[in-house]
Amino acid sequence: AAEEQAKQKEAQAVAAEEQAKDKEAQAVEAENQAKDREAAALASEDKAKQREAEAVSREEDAKTAEAPFKAAQEEVQAALAEVKAQEDAYNSKTEELKKKSETGGVVSRNKA
Repeated sequence: AAEEQAKQKEAQAVAAEEQAKDKEAQAVEAENQAKDREAAALASEDKAKQREAEAVSREEDAKTAEAPFKAAQEEVQAALAEVKAQEDAYNSKTEELKKKSETGGVVSRNKA
């Protein structure tokens, strides 16, 4: 009977050891999966950083390419402002001369 109990205890211990080994294997598998997910996340982060750097580079290129067009646009706007100022001055002078010719001076009114 004692021998039978010892065999049962040994069988229980063996079963408990098997369960412990199974749990350990599951823990190792879970750890490996976590490491894989971490590696994937790091790779994804690296790709995102690379895409960001490429976007910044393209933005800088675009700004460089845009500069001459901005300068030309500013030049055109300055020229338009100058033409407008000259046109306003011309129109003002024309209006002034027109009024003088229509109203006339004292001498031309006396002649009429």
